Amino acid sequence: MKKIILLLATVLVGMNVQAQSLWDTSKPDQTFTFGVRAGINFASSTEDQATSTKTGAHFGVTADYNIIKSFSVSSGIFFVSKGFKGNFPDPNFVPGSNASSNTASKMTANYIQIPLLASWRIEAPSGVQFHVNIGPYYAYGIGGKTDYQYYDRNNIYRWDNQDTFGDKGFWKHQDIGLSGSVNVLIGHFTAGIGYEYGFSDVAKVFGKFNTRNANMTIGYNF
Repeated sequence: MKKIILLLATVLVGMNVQAQSLWDTSKPDQTFTFGVRAGINFASSTEDQATSTKTGAHFGVTADYNIIKSFSVSSGIFFVSKGFKGNFPDPNFVPGSNASSNTASKMTANYIQIPLLASWRIEAPSGVQFHVNIGPYYAYGIGGKTDYQYYDRNNIYRWDNQDTFGDKGFWKHQDIGLSGSVNVLIGHFTAGIGYEYGFSDVAKVFGKFNTRNANMTIGYNF
């Protein structure tokens, strides 16, 4: 997040943004703005067994309530695919055997996610607008698959899979966290980068898991 803020500050200085544009209390052109968004995720988890990121996608619709030109409240509803790659304990591991106690694994966790963001709008002289957004989100897991490789009792590697959020799944359905992003708006088109930090321990088994998700997004405002 520090790198994102530093990048934004550098761009603003380079474009000689006028001081009055940093906080414009005049009436916005539109009270409500609606848009569509889509992009790519690089998801992971805090658990040590989650050793690398998993690429996923997100898409959805947004609704902004524009209070003044420099401040809005932004929300929407999104489909977001998270997860991780790494290792799980082998469910068939027998202590004292030659088999490894860990297995190669890949988890996909698909959510319906609703953010509620405070959005600071900064107008540049060229007409480019920067949006700095931060706020909480609520996500509910609707499906996904966890693939893991394990040794069977004959010490032969096999693959198995199960529903990430099912009755015997690895993760709980609900997740609450903090979302932040920086976006650039040119005309009706927008692009940005963001990061999501999950506060909930979503694990049912195998330690403590908190979701993490870096993302890149493009979109269009109507």
